[in-house]
Amino acid sequence: MSSKDIMPFHLFYHQGSPYVINIEGMCAKAIDAPTAKILESLSAQPEVLLSAGAEKKLQEIGIISEGWEKKLRPLRTEPYPIINMCLFLTQSCNLNCVYCYGNGGGYGTGGSLEEKTAYQAVDWLIEQSRDMKKIHLGFFGGEPFLKFPLMKEIVAYTNKRVRETGKEVRFHCTTNATLLDDEQIAFIRNHSISVMISIDGPREIHNLQRPFVGGQGSYDVVVPKIKNLLTFLPDTPGHAVIVGNTDPQVVKDAMKEIGFQKISVITSSQSLFCGEADKQKAERDISNLLDLLEQEAETWISLTRSRDVGALLELKNKSFLYFGLSALFHNKKLHYACSAGLGMVAVSVTGDVYLCQRFVGMADYKIGSVFESKLNREQYQESPARSNPLCTACLARYYCAGGCKHDNVGSRGSLTTPSEEICRLRRRELELAAAIIGCLDPEDLAFLLGGDILPPKPCPLDF
Repeated sequence: MSSKDIMPFHLFYHQGSPYVINIEGMCAKAIDAPTAKILESLSAQPEVLLSAGAEKKLQEIGIISEGWEKKLRPLRTEPYPIINMCLFLTQSCNLNCVYCYGNGGGYGTGGSLEEKTAYQAVDWLIEQSRDMKKIHLGFFGGEPFLKFPLMKEIVAYTNKRVRETGKEVRFHCTTNATLLDDEQIAFIRNHSISVMISIDGPREIHNLQRPFVGGQGSYDVVVPKIKNLLTFLPDTPGHAVIVGNTDPQVVKDAMKEIGFQKISVITSSQSLFCGEADKQKAERDISNLLDLLEQEAETWISLTRSRDVGALLELKNKSFLYFGLSALFHNKKLHYACSAGLGMVAVSVTGDVYLCQRFVGMADYKIGSVFESKLNREQYQESPARSNPLCTACLARYYCAGGCKHDNVGSRGSLTTPSEEICRLRRRELELAAAIIGCLDPEDLAFLLGGDILPPKPCPLDF
């Protein structure tokens, strides 16, 4: 057996027990101490000659595959059709969030979308989607509900155009909830608009991070409106941003108390519009997040073994480890962290097309215009998991896939290289997901799949 037949692996210990991640296979196992020693020897001396017994143990855990490098799936070279457009109705906002990557919602220039440009953007999306049947149109800002009348016109026009072209459309929207009223909620329901609410947890944290432009807190304004929305649409997700060393569990608990069943929490990203002084303020402390990951891993194991379906369904909607569990359970290799510049773009109020909504207003990341068919996006087709040396050597390369491009530029000045903090988080997330998968028995895993806690095998279409 050649050493080249040994697939890349990562050996780690959790609570004293050894586990191995097959990096190319995106799977994980608990292993015994003798197998761990063999892997330790291989890590120190990759060319070491293995005994027949050692080779058999490696075959048992699935990390020997003759000519595995030749079996790697070639990545798509033809640009993906654009099927998801984040359309900016306005580049202004009534809040002044401390971490806003859009520089107060103005994205450098400010302004509002004109109806003519909006309709052109819809036509452009339909053209760019080529033979794909489903398209997705998102309303962004600033605060998109500042332009609610325009939103209604765009929805009507889009529905007309998809009927004419035999396509289907799904609408989505991100809002700060300050303007939500009964009319808007009815419109959201009538048109099946998927809404995400931005809210940062308890009153004191939310008011500090998400004040109105005049400086007053927004918590007491938005919470009653959010509760009203959740009455009709209880699955509406809440999305929070962690600044500094804020305890993410405190934020999640406060969001649960408001009534959110689905919760996501991320660390703040560096705005590309800010100066050096502001960059120093934006440094991240991930210690609380790392602690929470450890606690969550234990919760996954205990709830699974006790067969607590209700608690597990609630946990998965707020989980930091769910994506890693799903990926390892289904051997899912991610080649791109998101579809920015691939199947998704953002369109500014002037009709300029950008890599994603976070890059609007940044000339370096403008890739076209809705008034033209051509897109300059060739450089974004390459997968960091296969091309960036830092990523190709990383255990989480098919889990993180290079991270958020905007966050990377803000923290490292590179589209494809994540910050050290994000790398630490993603590696630990994958390790803990692997430990959970490794220590559960087949009956446990079958229970998670049968109870709709882990998803069924995903569609092979991979952005």
